[in-house]
Amino acid sequence: MDLEVKAFMSGEPVSIEAGASALAALDLMIEHGIRHLPVVEDGRRVCGVLSFDDLRAAFPVPLSLHAPLSVEERGQLSDFAVGEVMTYGPATIRYDHPLEQAAQQMIEGRFGCLPVVDERGHLDGIITETDLLHALVTVLWSDRRGDRAPAPPDLATSLANEMAHLTERLAAYEHEAQRLTEMGREVPLDVGDRGSQREGFQLTQELAELAARRLKAIEHALERQREGELAVCERCGGRIPEARLRALPGTTICIRCARRAETAS
Repeated sequence: MDLEVKAFMSGEPVSIEAGASALAALDLMIEHGIRHLPVVEDGRRVCGVLSFDDLRAAFPVPLSLHAPLSVEERGQLSDFAVGEVMTYGPATIRYDHPLEQAAQQMIEGRFGCLPVVDERGHLDGIITETDLLHALVTVLWSDRRGDRAPAPPDLATSLANEMAHLTERLAAYEHEAQRLTEMGREVPLDVGDRGSQREGFQLTQELAELAARRLKAIEHALERQREGELAVCERCGGRIPEARLRALPGTTICIRCARRAETAS
């Protein structure tokens, strides 16, 4: 089976710029449940990669992908920037190169991911160890069946589970926002503490908005699933890859149509 990187990469990955705060990078990782962020400059040109392990090695406080830091812990980390802890000049791979090449690069370099680039070197996707495991399952299943059709995982169940998690997360954000509001009313604060509290409240609100948008996208995806249209591109009628639907559950077009639309604009 000849597989290319584009068949299993996660398209339109979450990325960040080198000048952004490392705290913002951590927030993105927690929000999206990911361990790697491509770092871009000049629009979409890849200049680095930041991993959760990089942040864990740099930050003087314990980190978890399952819970945000406290306001006090965030105050200790405000001076870190992405460019101070990221890996510069990372190995990349073209979207149309063999998947085997990506696996070989990751094994030899002991990389947890590879940014996927287009002909111009602009970020086009990301391929991770998890993506390679999905590819392995596909190959094994195809060998067993004796055909080329991959076994479709239960994407709808996965999205439904994520929706339940997001619902809980939104409730937690609402509780935190309420706690910060009540603390501001009941506890006298000096100017510095009041500023930190305001920042904490603003961050909680921003995370809640991101979670709410993701939740809305998943609800839309599950509605399309019930109509039998989840993986169908509404423009060309082709198949929307599972990796794209996991990254952007609310999308209704495939990556090729998305690229055409971006080029036309």
